[in-house]
Amino acid sequence: MLGDKLVSQGVITQAQLDEALKDQAASGKKIGEVLVAKGFCTAAQIDAALK
Repeated sequence: MLGDKLVSQGVITQAQLDEALKDQAASGKKIGEVLVAKGFCTAAQIDAALK
């Protein structure tokens, strides 16, 4: 899962992931979109994690 990978790479914290997952469940957006919207990481960091 993208969120777990970002946590393991030290890009975001587990607490940030947990918060973003709650927001994702409420909004229906993709986890990456939520993380960027909340300012927890950048789109470039997500792209790097997906490679």
